[in-house]
Amino acid sequence: MVTQSSFSELRPEMGYDGKRRDSSRRASGAPQLPDIFDTLRLRGGKRSRVYNNDQDEDEDEEEEDEEEDEEESNDTPPRQAAAVSPLHNGVSSSGFQPGAIVRVKVQNFVTFEEVEFFLGPNLNMVIGPNGSGKSSLVCAICLGLGYPSSVLGRASGFGEFVKHGTDEAHIEVELQGKPNAAQNHVVSLCIKREDNSRKFTIDGERVSHKDIQQLMKSLRIQIDNLCQFLPQDKVAEFAGLSPVDLLEKTLHAAAPPQMIKWQAELKEHFKSQRDAERSAQESSVQLRKMEARRQVLQADVEKIRERKEIQNTLARLEKLRVVVKYNEARHQYSEFKKRRKAAEQKLKRLQKGSAPSLQAVNKKQDYQARIQSAVDGRKNALKAAEAAADDAVGQVVALEGKCQELVERSKAEMDGFRAKKQEIGKFKKRITDLEATHKQAPPQCDAADWNRRIREQEHIVRDKKAASQAAEEESEKIKSLAKEKQREKIALSHELKGFESQQGQLLNQLKRFNQDVFKGWEWLKENHGEFEKEVFGPPMLTCSVKDPRYSDLVQSLLQDNDFLCFTAQTKDDHKNLSNQFYEKMGLSVTIRTGFKPLNTFTPPMPKQELVKFGLDGYVSDYLEGPEPVLAMLCSERRLHASAISLADISDEQFDRIQRDEKIGQFAAGKQLYRIARRREYGPGAVSTRVITFQKGRFWTDQPVDLAEKTELRRKLDTLRDEISELSAQNQKYVTQIEGFDAQQKEINQTISELRTQKAELQRADQVWQALPNKIEREKRALGQTQKELEAARNRIRADERRQNEAILDKARAILEHQRKIADIRNAYQALLEAQVLLIEAKSEVTVLKDKNSEITQMLQEEKNNLENLAEEVAERYRIATEAREEVAEFIEEGNDKEELLALARDKTLEELIHETNTEQAKLEVIQASNPRALEEYENWSTKIEHERVNHTTQAVKLTDLNNKIDTIRSQWEPKLDELVSQINDAFSYNFEQISCAGEVGVHKDDDFEKWAIEIRVRFRRVADFGSSFDFSDNETLQRLDQHRQSGGERAVSTIFYLMSLQSMAQAPFRVVDEINQGMDPRNERMVHERMVEIACREHTSQYFLITPKLLTGLRYDERMRIHTIVNGEHVDKDGVEKMNFAKIAQMQRKLMGR
Repeated sequence: MVTQSSFSELRPEMGYDGKRRDSSRRASGAPQLPDIFDTLRLRGGKRSRVYNNDQDEDEDEEEEDEEEDEEESNDTPPRQAAAVSPLHNGVSSSGFQPGAIVRVKVQNFVTFEEVEFFLGPNLNMVIGPNGSGKSSLVCAICLGLGYPSSVLGRASGFGEFVKHGTDEAHIEVELQGKPNAAQNHVVSLCIKREDNSRKFTIDGERVSHKDIQQLMKSLRIQIDNLCQFLPQDKVAEFAGLSPVDLLEKTLHAAAPPQMIKWQAELKEHFKSQRDAERSAQESSVQLRKMEARRQVLQADVEKIRERKEIQNTLARLEKLRVVVKYNEARHQYSEFKKRRKAAEQKLKRLQKGSAPSLQAVNKKQDYQARIQSAVDGRKNALKAAEAAADDAVGQVVALEGKCQELVERSKAEMDGFRAKKQEIGKFKKRITDLEATHKQAPPQCDAADWNRRIREQEHIVRDKKAASQAAEEESEKIKSLAKEKQREKIALSHELKGFESQQGQLLNQLKRFNQDVFKGWEWLKENHGEFEKEVFGPPMLTCSVKDPRYSDLVQSLLQDNDFLCFTAQTKDDHKNLSNQFYEKMGLSVTIRTGFKPLNTFTPPMPKQELVKFGLDGYVSDYLEGPEPVLAMLCSERRLHASAISLADISDEQFDRIQRDEKIGQFAAGKQLYRIARRREYGPGAVSTRVITFQKGRFWTDQPVDLAEKTELRRKLDTLRDEISELSAQNQKYVTQIEGFDAQQKEINQTISELRTQKAELQRADQVWQALPNKIEREKRALGQTQKELEAARNRIRADERRQNEAILDKARAILEHQRKIADIRNAYQALLEAQVLLIEAKSEVTVLKDKNSEITQMLQEEKNNLENLAEEVAERYRIATEAREEVAEFIEEGNDKEELLALARDKTLEELIHETNTEQAKLEVIQASNPRALEEYENWSTKIEHERVNHTTQAVKLTDLNNKIDTIRSQWEPKLDELVSQINDAFSYNFEQISCAGEVGVHKDDDFEKWAIEIRVRFRRVADFGSSFDFSDNETLQRLDQHRQSGGERAVSTIFYLMSLQSMAQAPFRVVDEINQGMDPRNERMVHERMVEIACREHTSQYFLITPKLLTGLRYDERMRIHTIVNGEHVDKDGVEKMNFAKIAQMQRKLMGR
């Protein structure tokens, strides 16, 4: 119990305006509202429940005592399962339909610590003051059944529903089970604030959110359907539903699942139908385009086809030309064979007749040939002799080179021999020197002693370094402390200067009041250029009171946040400032944004009229500052409509202010007055809260505190002395550091010298230790060199022997060369003799040929003729063979062999060439503009065929879809008409009961997505003087929307529409939150009458009406259950003293004389 609530005094037979009502009206109508209290009782305290039962007061008291005993035990486990009542025709014996809410329990949820609601199966009216937690019950139902917070139109995070100061919230909702179920369904939810998580259980077993959704679906619970669940923040949204959405929500709320399935199938089929129609239309258009494109190519295609015919003719002529060419080649081959045979016979006859005359010539020619052969042989012998001589010369040259090589080699060996002798002398000298050196041992090097001396110096260095580091650390501490003192000195100087200015005094005051606001203001002064428009600091700095006498009065109408807030002028500036202060700096400050200019805030009456009420003026008249800041204060605190007065007002003036209704709050003297009016309860429903305010803390002109100023100066002097002392201490450490550094340098130099001396001694000892090995190596090298010297001497001797042998070989080669020269002279002489004989033989042959030249010429001519004929025969044979192969190739490719052979008999090659040239000329004349026209034509033809198949397919598909739509529509549309007709009957009847008219119809369209519910209404109004009048009967009903009807009319239409669904409800319960807020009393009374009548019938679904107020004298039904929430921190622990509704009801009956 965390919020406060108050109740007006109940007066017998009187309304809120204090006027007595006619008791006959109470008696003649339905049971009156006070009868409700017969069944009411409240349990208060930190663990509280809301009870509703139908027993008498004595039974209530006994049950209350028993439950108090149970609460004191505190060991009863939370309810996880509940027995289900047996069902009769789908309704339990207790009246609950499957899925109806039997019980709701919450812990640490919103404003509740713990409360449990036991609900009725019919109409549940939840009443209570604003802020008492009525809508929290709606929130608990929504969240507990697994729906998101967005359905409520409220907080987005689940953790925000956890009660302030606690970590977890628990919700438990008991739902009536289905027929034959062993128990009811108990759905539990645990919400954790820290990670914004939620955990569900069903009947005590952990389940997933998907399991919860499946359970809700099986019970037809649709909290996201505004026709079933209409929370407070969604009432206006329901009136704003489009007719299409309203049909959707109505079907889900009142239609069987099959109708919803049919509607979805119709929408899907219609969409597919439109796609098929569009595809068929596009296919038709595409076909026409394709055929048009193909038609454009027709002329070029005819030309191309004609060209192909000519090309085929040319190909046939080419084949025929090949056949004719073969026939002619074969004929010519036969003719040339005959001519060759005749030439051979003629040559034989001529050779036979001239044989005796040519025998002498032949003999001489044979002799000439033999001489020619001898000449050729002797030429070859001469060439062989010359070659042998050349080989002998080469042998001499090679031997000469070998001799020279041996000379050079011998010279090199001699040079090496001399070098080896010199090297042996050097080895002997080095060995002598090393042996002499080895006899003189160097001084010994004690490495441990040297290392000890070096470590002693290093220890001294480390000590000096450590002392230097310690001095540096002390110096850094002193510097850091001095910097801190310097910053304190600067801050004190600024603070001291601030005492000398009014702004400084305000800043010091702000710093004392709120450090975060002070830090934010300091940052804003340095970064004011980062915003679109000027951002203003706290009003305590930027604003002031014109007349100090009114300062306390002005401040009484403001709160601390009003003085310490920041004011932005744009959304982006507000966002950037929030990000800087909240996210980056982590400040806790208030940021406001003013969008309206100051001149838009006009007073409710002129200032001159305030005088008659005893008031001096409005608060905004006495404040000065930036206009955006003043506009923000007017928007937040209505300073333009809040009046003030230095003097207190009289009772008469107070009554006049109350009656005038223009002034809601004002301050006079030392009192603050706040007036609250509730017009829905009548003109007399007025309450006034009077508070005595204290002296204001801001905008005060106080003198400078000299003691504080003196204290600041003393602190400043102390800081100066401390800084000077720290500077002196730091200088001492700096001097020490410099001394340590100099000593370290000297010691490091000593260490370097010691290490150098040690290294020199170690090197000398190492060299002396290595001398024996070095001497041994030198001796081994000497011996090796001596061996190499002896080897070199042996090689020189061998080279001398080889050189002598080479000289002898060279001499032999020279002698052989001389013999080869003699062979050349002999061969040349023999060649000259043979050439003389050849010349003589040629001369004799020439003489004989001249004598028989004519015969020889004839024979030669015949031979030449025979050779030419032989070549011609071979050529004709080649041509005929090639032509035969070409003919064979053409005949193999086609089946027109006989035709070609027949045509070739009467054709010559010249005729075929002429015909070919004629056809070629025709081909050149016929030219198509598009060479690829035939290919494109055929491609288009293929595409057209495919598109025709596609068009046919789409037509078949469209026909199938039309049949499906007709079939489903024939089932769905009559049921929809029947459903809407029932809704219309109930809706019209409801309106008739309040003397208005209303109807519900279906808007039908070819597109099933556009089918919609149309609600049309016509209201009758009451004139100002109490006489009622009706609109004309001929006046058309107006469609219900957010623009034509008032808020109350929309509320009446909404609740009547929801009640019209009651008898057809597929959902187990409905929730309506504060639907009566916008209604006038007449409409509210009529709506309540119809709601009770419909919701309290047998076998109807469960109904929830949430409202903060009710009129008096409303209808009551035994099936109603009233839940009155009294929730607040001042409710007594047991709920039986201050808020015992049974006693309240008893008192009311006594007052009414019952």
